[in-house]
Amino acid sequence: MVRTNVLKRSRVLAAGVVLTGALAACTGGGPTGDEAPQSSQRTQAQTGPEISDPRSPFAVELCALLPADAATSLGLEPTGEVDDSPKISPDSADSCVWRTPDGHNSVSLAPIKDRSIQEYYDNKSAFSDYQELTIAGHPAVRANQGDPAKDGFCAVFAAVSEREMLYAFASDNSLTDPCGLAQKALEASIPTLPAAK
Repeated sequence: MVRTNVLKRSRVLAAGVVLTGALAACTGGGPTGDEAPQSSQRTQAQTGPEISDPRSPFAVELCALLPADAATSLGLEPTGEVDDSPKISPDSADSCVWRTPDGHNSVSLAPIKDRSIQEYYDNKSAFSDYQELTIAGHPAVRANQGDPAKDGFCAVFAAVSEREMLYAFASDNSLTDPCGLAQKALEASIPTLPAAK
């Protein structure tokens, strides 16, 4: 089972790498792709939609992203532990994972800085499973490189501010509804985050 979870996680990491590569290719400009946008229209496209209730996922301890009562209501252990798996991308923070008591299902949450949801909108073709959502009043995307119903895992990204996201990765060995678990974790987490300053 550990080997299966490592393989599943690797496929999600690959999805993050695909997006990172696609985003790097889209930045354009010179050889480094680090040039500033040339117009305010380009800046808005990079920033994405305005977030009416911005939250800060970096203002709380990592394993406090999902409150204990919310974790319990999702059938998970009340406390999470820092996940030592590879990060989804160089600009993401570590993640915290909450597991069911039998260890068969889990959900991980991680904040991501300097990324706009617009980047997912603009690169939706990089994902074989893609859906735009609203979670706790925030724009979100379900973005996966496989079929969550067959693979038993799902990645969902919610824009909690214009340049910060909260990432949820759920693994469901029963293949019942990994995306539902990821979405419910985000729905429980986002309203508890402090307002962004």
